[in-house]
Amino acid sequence: MKISVEEAIEIVESVTQEGGLSKVQEIVFRQCWEGCSYQEIARKSGYQLGYIRDVGHKLWQSLSKAFGQKITKTNFQRAIKQYQITALSPKNELQTTPTSASNVPPVQLSTVSQKQDWQEKIDVSMFFGRTTELSNLEQWIISDRCRVISLYGMPGIGKTLLAAFCAEQMQYKFEYLIWRNVRNAQPIRELLTEIVLFLSQRQVGELPQTTDDLISCLMKYLREHRCLLILDNYESILQSGGKAGRYRDTYEGYGQLLRQVADESHQSCLLLTTREMPIGLTVKEGDQLPVRSLQLSGLSSEPAYEILRTKGLVFNNEEAQGLVTRYSGNPLALKIVAVAIQSLYKQDISKFLSQGRIVFGEIWDLLEQQFNRLSNREKQVMLWLTSYQEDTSLLKLDENNLPGLSTRVVLEALQSLQMRSFIENNSLRFTQPNMILEYIKEVTHYKSESSILKFATISSELSQLPILTKNQG
Repeated sequence: MKISVEEAIEIVESVTQEGGLSKVQEIVFRQCWEGCSYQEIARKSGYQLGYIRDVGHKLWQSLSKAFGQKITKTNFQRAIKQYQITALSPKNELQTTPTSASNVPPVQLSTVSQKQDWQEKIDVSMFFGRTTELSNLEQWIISDRCRVISLYGMPGIGKTLLAAFCAEQMQYKFEYLIWRNVRNAQPIRELLTEIVLFLSQRQVGELPQTTDDLISCLMKYLREHRCLLILDNYESILQSGGKAGRYRDTYEGYGQLLRQVADESHQSCLLLTTREMPIGLTVKEGDQLPVRSLQLSGLSSEPAYEILRTKGLVFNNEEAQGLVTRYSGNPLALKIVAVAIQSLYKQDISKFLSQGRIVFGEIWDLLEQQFNRLSNREKQVMLWLTSYQEDTSLLKLDENNLPGLSTRVVLEALQSLQMRSFIENNSLRFTQPNMILEYIKEVTHYKSESSILKFATISSELSQLPILTKNQG
């Protein structure tokens, strides 16, 4: 549902007790509605940037009190839209034009009986950007009634936060909401038993004992009720060291669950967050099909700047953009490096960037963990890509230039690396995100003892691979 800024202001002024918006508040509200940053608002209005930020902060506080939920510059549009939907719903018996905060129907009111089971509650108060991604998810989940949606991308890119924010925004469209984190690789029968018991309100009688029967029982509830089921960190039940997307031994039941939820008719939605795509799901995807996937890339400039500000950094746009570019807008990496810049470089971003090293500490550990999931052939192709970073094109794969592997094997490795979000395919040209490229270069060239030992291990592993000829491939 689209809503104009004039309608939004009318709603805001109807629910606040402070005589509506002041002149400056209205300026901030209108321009934030149009997507302007505080810096842009200050430049256009002639007010000091600090004053505009202070006005904005107090405005969101006031709206949080009026609407009965946390309102920020990032989520205020969605909150007002949800308020309008709730207030005008024919099922809502409360007033649709309240005059005081005491009788404001909360934005979070539902028109259905809510039953929720959050295994863990993610704090989404510091959610920035992702308006396009949220719009896509809303379209897919609410309008298109997709049955399975996967959010995938490299570590730290914000998959869990986006899924949690999305779930909070859309929770009142569902009768049941269930959030499960599978990072500890919970056996499938335990997971299914928990979910079935919750959906049945523990009145299911004797529970099925086999995976097949438990999935069939779950499917019955997914048909009868509108449910949102989120499985976070799905890569935890996938194999390391082989092709991407293969299930660990004894965890194939998760694949069976995905297949049935994707294939069978029902009114619910299963949302996954994962660092790599599970095998068998991509063939079921399509723009007109009930299975979709969304690969997350880095944040754009302004949301990334907001993250740096929340970490206490002071900067100009040129400095901040240099930092955002080097880390490809990865939210977690920006948070980690902001702390390092404060403690080691006294908030001087330029000095930090001038020293040249961007992958270290927790960022190094994060990439090392992910790199270790690759097969030997994938590692070999990654090293090869680093050497030919500027001209590796799918249209120009030449047997004479490949890393001792046939075209078939290289294509399989490239496809697997894409599923693991290690490479990007831009107009048939393969590239690596900046952090991954820097990590590979560090592993292969930085002359610390640990790096030399690490690369020696990798080289030793790769030397054991058979060199495939064109006929063999």
